Amino acid sequence: MDENTLNRTKSAIDALIDVQQLWIDNVPEYNLSDQDLVKLKKRLKRAMDNVQKIYNENEDKMVNAEEILKKKRSPE
Repeated sequence: MDENTLNRTKSAIDALIDVQQLWIDNVPEYNLSDQDLVKLKKRLKRAMDNVQKIYNENEDKMVNAEEILKKKRSPE
């Protein structure tokens, strides 16, 4: 993976950690304030965007890797 992919992965993980913290802070009712809902929306959007970019940019490599592994596992 290249540096952009690693940076996007870290950003996506950080956003999901922020989402988790929002839930922890609101246990047990999970009644998020309007401000928390806006934060949640932004963090989820950031995570989704980064994950989608990672997937799109690496899809060919991942499919190729799957094919290579299938060939190694299948008897000839």
